[in-house]
Amino acid sequence: MPSSMSFLQAASAKISIMPAPSSSLQLLLVEDENKTLSYSLAMDAAYSLASSSSSPSSMQCRGCGFSEHNCCRCCRVAMLVATNQNQGQQQNDRKSNKTETDMPFPLRCYQEGMNDNNDKSRERDQSALNQIQIRYVNSIEDVIKYLAYAPSLPQHLIPLDGIFLLGLGDLISRESAGIMELTNILSILSDTGFVLDKLRSEMDSSNCTQSTTLVATLNQQIYSSLPQTVYKQLGFSVASSVQNIASNSNTTTCELVFEDSPPRNSFTFTNKNDKEIVWSVE
Repeated sequence: MPSSMSFLQAASAKISIMPAPSSSLQLLLVEDENKTLSYSLAMDAAYSLASSSSSPSSMQCRGCGFSEHNCCRCCRVAMLVATNQNQGQQQNDRKSNKTETDMPFPLRCYQEGMNDNNDKSRERDQSALNQIQIRYVNSIEDVIKYLAYAPSLPQHLIPLDGIFLLGLGDLISRESAGIMELTNILSILSDTGFVLDKLRSEMDSSNCTQSTTLVATLNQQIYSSLPQTVYKQLGFSVASSVQNIASNSNTTTCELVFEDSPPRNSFTFTNKNDKEIVWSVE
């Protein structure tokens, strides 16, 4: 039976990085060349979290002001997306951010067996999308400020289910920051997740064991600047999306590889017509 988990969650659970469906995921995703695959898999995971009903943050509105219209917009997942170098001082211009960001349009992801065109489960639920807050960041300082203040934001803005940092490697490269800065950011991200876990436990009366999911993407150059042992010490697993395993005119077979899992674990998926990602975890 098709899983309600995302590809990243299901694959991680399969190799016991995330031992149970209710457990958290702390993952570094190494980007493919144009970021389309890695960003699509990250967005799929964020949507899975936002649409899940197993979290305390899904049970009631936390004061966003829209619950009376049955369209709660309390933040369950925050996505910090690095803007490109041409953004300059336009960080407060949301329209400019939307048109000039490096974020590729995410491909639709679904599990094999759910590819019936009439399958309503493939449709995105707008109420879940409303609970994913996308914030564009222009610098490492922007990232650190958000992570530092996230647990103390107004309740309806606290990302209790997950934080996704897309393009962290680009920010590190752009500012010529060293490996110490990368280590510092990942440490702060991990610490923020720990604090959010405490907030979740305070709000949840059912003793749910699920904790905050943390995902960051790195380009290959920045990822290679640190040994895998350092990432492990910081609590992160490493996965790399690899494209062009095999292809024909309509479909490209790709691979999600967990570099730090002994033995080397990989899961194939297909990119159909550059529009959809179809995956299976057996």
